[in-house]
Amino acid sequence: RKSNVEQIESIEVVDPLTIKVTLKEVKCDALGDLGLAWLPSHLYADDFSDIMTSPLNEAPTASAGQFVFQSWTRDDNIIMTRNDSYWEGAPYMDGMITRVVPDSGTRLAQLISGEIDITGLEPTQLTSVEGNPDITVYSANDDGYDYIGLNLANPENPQPGVDENGELIAQDPHPILSDVAVRKAIAHALDYETIINNVYLGRGYQIASNVLPAVEWAHDPAIQPYAYDQEMANQLLEDAGWVDSNGDGVREKDGKELSLVLITNAGNKVREDLGALVQDQLGQIGFKIDFQAIDFGTLVERLLGQTYDMVIIGWTGLGSDPNDDAFWRSDFDTPESGFNFVSYQNPKIDELLKAGVSVPGCSTDERAPYYKEIQQIIHDDVPYVFISGGVGDTGYRNRWAGIDPGPWSFYWNVHQWYDTTLAP
Repeated sequence: RKSNVEQIESIEVVDPLTIKVTLKEVKCDALGDLGLAWLPSHLYADDFSDIMTSPLNEAPTASAGQFVFQSWTRDDNIIMTRNDSYWEGAPYMDGMITRVVPDSGTRLAQLISGEIDITGLEPTQLTSVEGNPDITVYSANDDGYDYIGLNLANPENPQPGVDENGELIAQDPHPILSDVAVRKAIAHALDYETIINNVYLGRGYQIASNVLPAVEWAHDPAIQPYAYDQEMANQLLEDAGWVDSNGDGVREKDGKELSLVLITNAGNKVREDLGALVQDQLGQIGFKIDFQAIDFGTLVERLLGQTYDMVIIGWTGLGSDPNDDAFWRSDFDTPESGFNFVSYQNPKIDELLKAGVSVPGCSTDERAPYYKEIQQIIHDDVPYVFISGGVGDTGYRNRWAGIDPGPWSFYWNVHQWYDTTLAP
């Protein structure tokens, strides 16, 4: 997350509970950056040469949060114990265990049985807990969205977006998805109403671009989502030279089929159902789509490695500031680590993103035009096919009290949660 910290000039410890951060220049989303994990520099090498190899990365010994690390069993669980030195007072709970359970159906069964106390729920699972006297469901608009990411570069030859001097590196283009006409055809080929109603069970809404309506001052409601229009989608493909010359239902161009692999993470029923629907609807306009639901770890490797065609995934925890430069800036197109894994390059976007966080005084009225222009450009360039902003549902066992979800975090006051079945 280089962009989050590159403007820091100095950090000064004022007293045991106060840190003073001085920036080199204006960075309007700096307060949000402070939510990143702080590292105890005295436990690392002076030059931080061990930042990737330090045992602290897997067994941290310092914590400023409500809990401190006890143990991690890879692919199984993380165990944390109460931090008696937490600045708002020691938590009521002795500790927390976070379990790794990839399959959403298994998580639901464990919640109902009482094996676990809290988990996220998918729309299709709500009826399974409705009326259950032991479970409460908390629902709120997510600060995130689901989308189809389209790799604009050749997955057989991933390249960084910029060189060591910050100059753009020309990408080896994706043989199909580098054409914006094809990307727009995909956007027009999807029946969003059916997707929202049948996949998300009505617990979602179509979005037009990258800034959610919840960020009212920056969101541009004038930008309209892509409409379901198969005729338009077919025409875009025809004009781009993709035709079904042999009548087998699959378009070709220069002897190459209009064939792509679409991936998502196995165990997420919403995304699996969405993938099957996308496969069918793109097939109706002449695509051959190989849809694969794969292990999440493998998915992340392929995303960060940029060795994929299309992916159904989502962002969450976007917060109250519209700056999402890590997804779009050319210098975050870094194979193996960058979040711009669609290899999107647009110098104008790079310029606008930097300007949007550098407004003197950080007036939202002055920042808003930058983000509205960004939304329009991203909408027109279609590096993502935006699917849905949604409602997030969290189920928890009723024996827990003190739970008071905030607008940006369900767990912000976890130190105040307590088990009502235990004696006071």
